[in-house]
Amino acid sequence: MKSNNPSGFFGLAAVAAVASAASIASGQLFTENFSDGNAASRWGSAYQLESSRDISTGPDGLVNFAFDYSTLGIASPTGSGDTIGAAIGVNLTDQTGDEGESYIIYPLGRSFSGSFSVQADMYVYNDGLAGSTELGMAGLFLNNSAPVAPYQWGTEGGPLAWIYSGEGGSSADLARFSEGNASSTGYLSLGDYNALPAGTIPGFQTGVSGSLGPAVDNASGAWVKVRIEVDGSDVNYYLNDALVNTYDNSGGFYTEGNIFFGLTDPFNSANAGNRAIIDNVLVQVVPEPSALALGLLGLVSIWAVRRRQ
Repeated sequence: MKSNNPSGFFGLAAVAAVASAASIASGQLFTENFSDGNAASRWGSAYQLESSRDISTGPDGLVNFAFDYSTLGIASPTGSGDTIGAAIGVNLTDQTGDEGESYIIYPLGRSFSGSFSVQADMYVYNDGLAGSTELGMAGLFLNNSAPVAPYQWGTEGGPLAWIYSGEGGSSADLARFSEGNASSTGYLSLGDYNALPAGTIPGFQTGVSGSLGPAVDNASGAWVKVRIEVDGSDVNYYLNDALVNTYDNSGGFYTEGNIFFGLTDPFNSANAGNRAIIDNVLVQVVPEPSALALGLLGLVSIWAVRRRQ
C-alpha cells in the first residue's frame, strides 16, 4: 500500500530528532586544546601571594600557553601525538620566608551559567622532590572584571574551586574554596588520600599510609580527568569520573562566571621543575532530565509511526 506520507518525511524527522537529542545531550559551549600555539591571545592569567609574604619579592611563577610537555617525558593523554598544552609553575625560586602562591588561567571574556560541565586533562608534574605539595586546581564562576586566584593562605576568595595533590604530599590532599570574599579565602580541607577507602578514585592510591594519589605508578605524576558539573543547585567535582565532593548552591551564592584552572603551593619551597599541565578543555551543556526525556520521546514516537507504515 502506498504511504500517504510525503516522501522521506519520517526519515528526515528521525534525523532531525536524533540531531536534536545529540545536541541536547552534548552541546559544546567552549573547547581548547592549545595546539595552534596562539592560546596566549585567548587566555588570561592571575595570581595570589601569601598574605604575610614580603611583597618586594614579587611572584615567581610562570604561565606558558604553548608548552610541549613531551620535554618532560609526558605522552598525550589521548594518544594523539599532540603534546602541546598550557603549563603553570609556582614557587620557582627559594625566596625564603612565606613564599606560597597560586596561579590560574582562564579563557578571556567567557561566562557560563545554567547547567553545564567543564572538564580537562590535568597533569601535576613532580620533578622528583618528595612531598613537594603542589595541588592542581579547577574552578567556576570567576569574575572576569576582578579575577581571584584562590589560595589557602591568601587574603581574598571569590570563585568556586577544588584542588587535589599531585603526589599525596600535602597535609590536605583534597580541598575546596567556596563563598570567599574580600577578607576570606573560603578554604575548606576535604581530607587526605590515606583516609579514603582504597579504590575510591580510579588511578589514585588511597586507603594506605602515605598514599601517593595519582603518582602511585609514576613518581612524576599522572594524567587526571578533572570535571566539574553544575546540575541544578548541586555543583559536583569529579576526578577520573569518581564523584569526590558536592557543593550545595541552593542558596544561590554562585550564578555565572568564567572557568579556570591553576596550580597552588601552600608551603615554603622552591620547585623550579614542577608544573601543572592542562590540555583538552571542554565546556558543554548538561541537559535537564525533562529536555533529554523529550528528545528521546520524539525518537520513540517516530519509531512507532514507522512501525505502522
